[in-house]
Amino acid sequence: MVERCWHKDPEKRPGFTEVVKTLDEQMKKVIRGQDPSHQQAAAALELSRRLPLCYASLLGTHNSGISLADGYGNLDLAYQHYFRWISWVASEAYLQTNNQFLSLTDQMNLGVRIVELDTHFFDGDLRIAHCGGFHSNLDRLITAFNVLAKLLHHNIRWDSETIGCEPSLSSIPAAEQRTLLTAMQELADWLAMPQNEKEFLIVFFDDQMDLASWDMVPVLLNLTLSVFPIDIIFTPPELLLIGGVWPSMDELVAQGKRVMFVSGADYGLAMNTVIFTKDGTVCGWREPPLRHFVGAPVCSVETNGTYPAEGATLNGQLYRVTTCELQYGPMNCDFIWGASNEPLLDEVSLPEVSRCGLNSPSPDSLTPARAAATIWTWADGHPYDPYSGQNQPVQLWMMLQDMLQSFFVGDDTKAECGAISTIDGRWRAVKCSSILPTACRGNGGEWQLATGVRGTCPPGYAWEVPHHAKENMQLQSLMKLNAGPPVEAAWLPVAGPDWNITWPAAV
Repeated sequence: MVERCWHKDPEKRPGFTEVVKTLDEQMKKVIRGQDPSHQQAAAALELSRRLPLCYASLLGTHNSGISLADGYGNLDLAYQHYFRWISWVASEAYLQTNNQFLSLTDQMNLGVRIVELDTHFFDGDLRIAHCGGFHSNLDRLITAFNVLAKLLHHNIRWDSETIGCEPSLSSIPAAEQRTLLTAMQELADWLAMPQNEKEFLIVFFDDQMDLASWDMVPVLLNLTLSVFPIDIIFTPPELLLIGGVWPSMDELVAQGKRVMFVSGADYGLAMNTVIFTKDGTVCGWREPPLRHFVGAPVCSVETNGTYPAEGATLNGQLYRVTTCELQYGPMNCDFIWGASNEPLLDEVSLPEVSRCGLNSPSPDSLTPARAAATIWTWADGHPYDPYSGQNQPVQLWMMLQDMLQSFFVGDDTKAECGAISTIDGRWRAVKCSSILPTACRGNGGEWQLATGVRGTCPPGYAWEVPHHAKENMQLQSLMKLNAGPPVEAAWLPVAGPDWNITWPAAV
């Protein structure tokens, strides 16, 4: 339809009614709160909530609030058509100025627990917008003008870092960009839902030091406390009271804590009663580029000039890796002419990143498929409907096997015992009559396979599920390298009908 809007023959352009109908149909696809949560993510989230925060793996998104659902990028296709009249821009160049498609609510429903809000002051309010990082000599002139303006009891709250916010580079008028207040209220409303009573959120403000220069830090704090009562916020002073040792999210929720805030800029004493600073105080928070990530079996972040002391994943240091898919015609997300945005966190790379236990992979353009690509526990359809997640030939073969076993062996029981597969490391519901070894975990996270009665482990080992994705990968590797007969799967301490994860397991 967009192509027809630009047709040379006015008679072939769509009418107003058709345009409105088409837009209404498209908006229904991204309407807030309608994207279902991915059931297989529940087990991984449950395990992450039990780990100390520095060892948890939590899905995030890059620039979470710059979403098409809230109008960002809504005119990209219209503006893109102007490229055809610019001779030095390739005809296939495209424009994408929204980082996300889904609302904050839908992202959280898909498992996102680290939300990034690009927070800037312009048009008289704290707003969600994409700007910052750009500097020019123009700022010196603005500073000089501001000295004079303050003598007249005025303050110029604008600098070159505001370019992209005001004027807007997100295909949305500056004044229509979302206020921080409404975004924060959406997060609070989601936390208040009964089904989310066990959830804990990390909210990351991607902000700039100009908020301090313009006396906006108190405004940020007051806005935060107007939406989230102080008693549900985990704060820097509370971390000091427990000796600086990070608790698990389950422990925080048990104490009534539901959210914590992290700032990209360090405002010092002006903020540290409520908000953590990213660098140094939150598990050594680092944001290395994806190109420096080394996958399995190494699972580490390479040492480089910017981050000289990186190392293995899940070592107590929080690694948040983002990728950007914005495109400004012939320029990539970093405004580099002709350059690619790759590598990207997508359906291909996310499984490898996630199985290594990277703390927070944070892609652009989150979709249900990308969220599903981060899941390392239950396979599709398992444990409640083992056949549903398979393609048709595999589904029919599994059903035929069960029918034959029921007829010839007399075993018509349901698949109500959990096992980890050697092939892909995913968990599946299988019949409890299957003959498999037991996965036994040592105190240091090492694994051993034990034969005999299901659930029986040697001294020093316990029948437990892997505590995180990296342990899951290590268990799978042991099963592949087993010196004895080939191992197809190994028992895990999960069983139907409720499939609760007991940790530590009773032995």
